[in-house]
Formats: sequence, structure tokens, C-alpha cells
Amino acid sequence: MDTSTTTTSLQNDDDGNAPLPVDSGNTSSTSDDFLKKWFQIPTDAQSNLSKALDPEGYVRAYWDDKTRPDGRMFSQVRSTNVVSSLLKHSAGSALIKQGNTKVLSAMTVQIGQPTPEMPDHGDILVNVTTLDGGYQGSSHSDVLQSWLQRMLDDVLPSKLTLMTGKACIRLVVTVMILQNDGNLRDVALTACMAAWKDTTLPTMDDLTEHQGKLFWTQSPITSVNNNSTTLLSPKSPDTYRISLTMGILQQEKKDDDGDHSGGEISFLVDPTMEESIYVSGMLTIVITMVDRSLQMEYTGSVPLSATDLALAAKMAYGRADEMTSIL
Repeated sequence: MDTSTTTTSLQNDDDGNAPLPVDSGNTSSTSDDFLKKWFQIPTDAQSNLSKALDPEGYVRAYWDDKTRPDGRMFSQVRSTNVVSSLLKHSAGSALIKQGNTKVLSAMTVQIGQPTPEMPDHGDILVNVTTLDGGYQGSSHSDVLQSWLQRMLDDVLPSKLTLMTGKACIRLVVTVMILQNDGNLRDVALTACMAAWKDTTLPTMDDLTEHQGKLFWTQSPITSVNNNSTTLLSPKSPDTYRISLTMGILQQEKKDDDGDHSGGEISFLVDPTMEESIYVSGMLTIVITMVDRSLQMEYTGSVPLSATDLALAAKMAYGRADEMTSIL
């Protein structure tokens, strides 16, 4: 019977320093495995070592096995938790935790006059910041703030009128990024929708007109001081907009000549910060619940077919229905 043995001897280097391992026989293990064994690296630390030495290879190894570093399937969203009425002195507030991404949204109410062009509409002002103020002013902050402004402007201003041509509501939306582990768009928009649901809007019965100006009959309406005589709380799901962001993954394949070419396209739903670095593109689909219309925003170089987009839209509608039931 043929046997193959492996022996390891210790030899000092030329300067007489500490001995190094020398492989003097046939072995089936790789050099990486050999070094891990020699340096006695614990098994639970090996993945962290691979992640530190080759972060892209670490992530793609999971993708090749049709899974993800956090154990999710490609089509699976991270666990989402909603906490409403967190800030007692705002008109409405909500905290969203999706995986390790955490966003707090709060809404305050101001009374003003509508513009002549839009006499039956109020307006919205969105501000994005972080717990330490570090995110505000960066290009990422500006992009997120502009995107949220567009998302809310499309559905909410018509709900903010008090008296056509004379009085309207300005809704000031403050979005605070508490922790960013990817997919801020979805989490921030969900936080705004949850805070909007939690917000109680005043009516003209809560205001007094004096010399052409409007004043609160009593104290302004907040979660603590909710003394409105005629509550108008926008709890209808028709006012919601829900988004789903997906990373585009195109795994390369080799043809008969050994050349690389584009392979099958997969969608990584709700990508983490770690995953978003290595995807080939990003697709965000926004569902407006009042008419179930959708809006797609895509950045990337990988062409998407009609079949790909249909699959993405189906997942977005499913997520919208799920979040509507949660909110």
C-alpha cells in the first residue's frame, strides 16, 4: 500500500534567529493552511484574517456560494424594527433600525402662507444630519437630502393645506443618521414615512386669526401636548412611499477560449456597506402606494434586461406591502 507522509522540521535562519517551518514532504494543504496551523490561528479568527487580507475576495467567496457574509439570501432584507413617538416634543417621530443601520426622523410644524402658484399646497423642508454633525455638509449628505426632498415633495404637500390661498403648513423633516451600515436611502425614507404616520397635523380650529396673522389657540401640537380639537392625523397608507435598493451583481464566466465575459445577473437586496463597495451597480425602486406606481433609479454599467427589471419590480412591490403592514 502506497503511503504519503509529510514531515516538518525546524531550521534556524542564517543569522541563528527563531526557527521557521520547513515542509520536507508531499502535502495537500495550501500554504495558507500551513501558516495558519503553524501560527496556531484559531478557527473562528481565520475568517477575520481572510477579511482583513482580502476583503473583496472574502465577500465574493460568499457570493459564489449564493449567500452573503451576514447569512442572508440574495433576496432577503435585514430585520427591520420601527419605534414611533420617540421624541415627545416633536409633532411626530420614529426610529428605524435595519440591520446595523439606524436612522431617526422627526417632524415639526410651522404655519405660513401658500404661494400664489400653489394656493392649496403646503411645503416640506428636509434636513439630514448625524449624531455628531459629521455627515452634514458632505456630498453624501447633500445627495441623500436632495433625494428625500424629492420623495416627500411628490406626495405630501397637497396634504398640508389649511385654508386655500391663506394658510398652509410647512413640515420641517429632520433626519439624523445614528449609524450607517449601508442602504441609507431605504432606511431614511422608511423613517420619514413612520414619522409622518406619527404626526398629528393642526386644522383651522387649532388656530386663531388676528390682524391677518394666525396664532395657536393653545400651545403648538406635539406628541406631549396633543390638545387639538379636530385631529387630522395622516394614517392612510395611500400617502406612503416605500423604496427597495438592490446591488447589481454580475459574476464573470469564462468562455471556451478562457476569456472572461459577463455572466448571470443577481440582485443583492438591501446591501450592507461592505457589499455596496464591490457591486457593479445600484438599483432603487420607489413604490407610491396611492396608485402603486413605481419609479426606478439605476446607477451602473451593467445592462439590465426587461426580465431583470420585472423581477426587481416584483420584489419592490412585495417589500412595499410588507412595510405598509408594519407601519
